[in-house]
Order: sequence, then structure tokens, then C-alpha cells
Amino acid sequence: MADGWETARRLDRPKHLEGVLQVPGSEWAVFRLGCPGLISRVEVHTDHFKGNFPDSCRLEACFLSPKAESSWRSGSWGVLLPPQKLRPHHRCVFGEDELALRSPVTHVRLVISPDGGVSRLRLWGRPTVPPAAAPTNQERPASKL
Repeated sequence: MADGWETARRLDRPKHLEGVLQVPGSEWAVFRLGCPGLISRVEVHTDHFKGNFPDSCRLEACFLSPKAESSWRSGSWGVLLPPQKLRPHHRCVFGEDELALRSPVTHVRLVISPDGGVSRLRLWGRPTVPPAAAPTNQERPASKL
């Protein structure tokens, strides 16, 4: 459990968890991707968290330029993965069918509700070139004949 992320227990957490909880408040962490990319698969691990796993999680994502990165809190976050029920000591895999966002992103926010521990978050996808960085016809080098 030392390699994961564990939050403090919320005092308003219900004793018995059923369905996807709709309690106020949540815990979250933001991750910046190594490069802009299109995410196609997500894994959320709750390994070793048997009694203190989160009830549910959701993923939000956005595309931020390097200049706009300092204002990531006010960025337009879209839902990448709608709320999903989690299980104790389990590896939850979500494929393209469950993912709602189909555009390139640079940042991902993992939101767990109401509290608990996550041992690993894995994101699979492919790198993309942002539209502003794609070379135009004038910038492309002339090909040799």
C-alpha cells in the first residue's frame, strides 16, 4: 500500500456502500501526460486496499497548452470515464466502449468518491500532434525528386 494513494477516511462516509454513492465531496489527483495523446484504455487498481477502497471513480480530462497549464483548475474538463463502481483488491479495466472522450488530452484528473486507496492508475493510448503544432504546407521541407 506504500506505493499507492490513500486518502483520509471521511467522517460522513456511510457504513454500507451500495450502488454508486452520491455523497458530497470527493478526493482527486491531477496527472500531466508525457505528451498529448488519445486515451483508449484505462486501468484502476485497488490492489491491497481490501477494506479501504473507494466506492467509485471517474476520470476527467482536458487539453492545455503550456501557457494555459498554470490555470489548469479553470480548464474545461471533460468526462473521460463516467462514474464506475470499484471493487476491493481488484484491477478494473475500462476499454474504448466505456470511455466518453475521443479527443487528444494533456491532463487527466482521477476523482474517487468518497475516500479510500488506489494503488495504480494506468492510461493506454497513442501520442498525437496538437493541431497548432502540425506543420503547414509552407513549413514542410521540400521533398527531393
